[in-house]
Amino acid sequence: MKNTLTAVVMAPMLMLAAVNAGADITFDTQVDYEMSGFFNDKARSSPIQAGIDQRINNSVSLELEVFSAWDGGDQSISFKPFYRQDEMDEERSHGDIRELLWNKLSDEYELKVGLGKVFWGVTESAHLVDIINQTDSVEGIDGEQKLGQPMVQVLLEREWGNLDLFVLPYFRERTSAGSDARLSAGLDYADAIYESSDEESNVDVAARWSHYWEELEYAVSVFHGTSRDPLIGGYLDATGPAVQAYYPVISQVGVELQFLDEGWAWKFEGIVRDGMPEDVYYGLDLSGVRAGLNLDIVEADHYFATAAGFEYTQVGIWETRIDLGWVAEHIYDSRQEKAGFGAFEHDVLLATRWAANDDADSTLLAGVVYDYEYQDYSVSLEGNTRLFDGLSLAIEARVFAPSSDNVSQYAFRDEDFVKLTLSYYL
Repeated sequence: MKNTLTAVVMAPMLMLAAVNAGADITFDTQVDYEMSGFFNDKARSSPIQAGIDQRINNSVSLELEVFSAWDGGDQSISFKPFYRQDEMDEERSHGDIRELLWNKLSDEYELKVGLGKVFWGVTESAHLVDIINQTDSVEGIDGEQKLGQPMVQVLLEREWGNLDLFVLPYFRERTSAGSDARLSAGLDYADAIYESSDEESNVDVAARWSHYWEELEYAVSVFHGTSRDPLIGGYLDATGPAVQAYYPVISQVGVELQFLDEGWAWKFEGIVRDGMPEDVYYGLDLSGVRAGLNLDIVEADHYFATAAGFEYTQVGIWETRIDLGWVAEHIYDSRQEKAGFGAFEHDVLLATRWAANDDADSTLLAGVVYDYEYQDYSVSLEGNTRLFDGLSLAIEARVFAPSSDNVSQYAFRDEDFVKLTLSYYL
């Protein structure tokens, strides 16, 4: 929150400086109306939330994009504030600075300073190597929405490849749904605990080298700092049950591979991570003072995780403009049942991607993730189309069928939903 407020104060000052430098400023606005419909009452899946039977939830969001460039395009500032107001979940009613970056280009390097978003990864099912930004989990359960990350980034483009260097001076906690919300465990979150004594102010560092050879694209990345994936522990005190996140300090090495061959795209992501405990346990405290809890960290050796598979695209099926893609990927985590919430320990993704290539840019992605160890699955459907200039419609649907042995997913067994989003662009 502190860095967000700082960014709000700094943004007008930076834009004013850009205007004084003779720069033009462009504005873009996106307004979303979102309606989610749930098939079952929450009380069926979570006795803690008995009585919460709201099946329809509405929300609206606003995202601005302000951009200014000067010095012949070698310097620029981009500002992307975001805010959502949710009908049911006060934790989902939140604001963020997705981006506030000063960008400087030169013949030798590119420099970015501020809050930004960086994406790493090639696979569809899991983005294992993607570690720079924190997940904004109240925006979606697929982990693809991210919070703006304070950073200094230096990009070097050379014949031997591209090298990105990062200093990340401030950490942001993962957002979480409130106790009264759908798609939640029905518990409140206490203040997070950090391994680093500097807590949010711990300075993280990262680097990524990428290159290509003919049709093969490859990248190697390293990261050291506070983990973006927290370990979650539950406990009971005088005020009732609660959840607390623990953020350890980790080191990670990641590898990305993508080989393109006509209609085939073969993909691989893998990480080796050290410093992530197997579990956390919280002592019982009946005094009601949660800060005094006894925290027991169970250390683990390093582990590895992989996601690998292919996507094959049939171009112009049935002698039309429609492209049809087939996706198959396998996800593995060496920790198996000791992996944290949301991890894929032994899963397979099968999906199909449809692109109409029409004037409305209509697309559809449907898939199933099957856990062959627990023998449970989840089905997803995502699509979007442009209704007319400035207005688009997106649909997302998910069905959960977890096994009762899959403790981390079983709370979602009655959370099947359909979400419609209308987006208007100004």
